[in-house]
Amino acid sequence: MDTNLSIKQLETFRAVMRSGSVSVAARALCRTQPAVSSMIVSLENELGFKLFERNKGRLVPKPEAYFLLEETEAVLERLTRSAQLMAEVKNLARGNLRVACMPAAALFFMPHVIADFVKERPQVNVSMMMRSSSIVHDWVASQQYDIGYSEMPKERDSINVEPIRLEGVCAVNRDHPLATLEVITPQDLDDVPLATLFAQHPINELVRFMFEEKGARYRARFELQNYISGFEFVEQQLCCCICDPISAASYKLYKSGQGKVVFRPFAPTIVFDHAIITPAHKPLSRLAQAFAESIRIGVDKFIQVDT
Repeated sequence: MDTNLSIKQLETFRAVMRSGSVSVAARALCRTQPAVSSMIVSLENELGFKLFERNKGRLVPKPEAYFLLEETEAVLERLTRSAQLMAEVKNLARGNLRVACMPAAALFFMPHVIADFVKERPQVNVSMMMRSSSIVHDWVASQQYDIGYSEMPKERDSINVEPIRLEGVCAVNRDHPLATLEVITPQDLDDVPLATLFAQHPINELVRFMFEEKGARYRARFELQNYISGFEFVEQQLCCCICDPISAASYKLYKSGQGKVVFRPFAPTIVFDHAIITPAHKPLSRLAQAFAESIRIGVDKFIQVDT
């Protein structure tokens, strides 16, 4: 016969076994003695056998009662633990996050965001992998990762995209004449050697078009996968570099504000389109939603770093 034991029955039974008295158990449970006695009777009826001998108004546990007590303790402990865990999940204090990130943001920016996020959440674990933007898109689309940070992807049904628009800056050696300018323009960089992304990159094509439009000669001397690599050439006074502000802030942090490269606003504005991406066909956990918000806040905070 199937049994349908309730949590209240088990809690009442445990209280009686621990106290050895219906009256003491009733006080501990804030119930009346008749209510406790009735709950014990209902438990026995559900089980189909007696748990106690009635002796002069006292309940004397039978061997079966001690066996049930051991199981009851284990069940109630698991329930208590489950309730605590779910409360931690509700309060965003526990869980796992899988984050995929493009190289330019993975060295300093994303670790800073993650560190701030988990600082007060010791039970939150994070797995972060650095890959090219195209691979980040594929990983998130296939639901291998909860959140990705990348360059703006092409439209696809399998991912949700939240745009992050960043204004480009120009990196120059602190001893370069251009370092004295408040704003640097294509005309200022006329025929000046540049460190750029690879030739087919959309931002590279945009910058080249802007130079042509302003009548300035565009001279790409170093073609790279990311701007951070190019700052070494800028330090050696071999070139300048129009870059995104996350790469600029990463350099400042790496050099603790003591580097040879300085950054100036670039005009007309060059927009670097980054994005927070999430799987389109998988609901985000509350934890992942909170982390996405931390990325949004973290971008503005990070690009304003001075040291």
